[in-house]
Amino acid sequence: MKINTVKTAFKIADVELVPNSTKLNFNYLKDLKDENGQELPQSILRENYARVYLIVVDAEIKKIGGSQSEGGIKQTLEIYRDGGIGGRPSIRSFGIWYFLYSTMLQKHKIEFYMIFQPNFKAEIKGLFGYNKILNASYSYKILENCCMNDYLQQSNGQYPAWNVQEQAGDWPADVKVKHSELMNKSLKRKQGKGRKEVSQ
Repeated sequence: MKINTVKTAFKIADVELVPNSTKLNFNYLKDLKDENGQELPQSILRENYARVYLIVVDAEIKKIGGSQSEGGIKQTLEIYRDGGIGGRPSIRSFGIWYFLYSTMLQKHKIEFYMIFQPNFKAEIKGLFGYNKILNASYSYKILENCCMNDYLQQSNGQYPAWNVQEQAGDWPADVKVKHSELMNKSLKRKQGKGRKEVSQ
């Protein structure tokens, strides 16, 4: 599906390779505008709204993901800068970084788009009655599922290419091998640190 058919998303960043590195740089737009062309503050990238992100390669949607973690969309996407190579990332996080990195090596244009659901005032049940909540929000999963259902209806039931988990498919062999190597390196670092602590 082409990004220009989507009516609720707006662009937030371009992706580029960091020279002489496996890291990626996300160039967030200075002048953010929503899907209706209305200006948005930079703080929208840090707000804890229910949100969906779209990874777009050469104008084609490759992945639909979502989050509601602290730190906003910037924090959500941070793992994709380097695949979490300094820790123990899930194969999903590592795999998406690997797709991004490999695609950038082939000189394709990659962009991030965002869809968010504003927070709202609500009255929520407590133990003794209703509590007034000034900043209530929907679960991001509702937003993500709605976006995915729309995509599936327009694509004859086919998920975006990089939504591997939703396809109940397997990660490519090269992703699994490199992720396993990363996990082994992380384990060795941890074991080495443990030995130093014991020797002291």
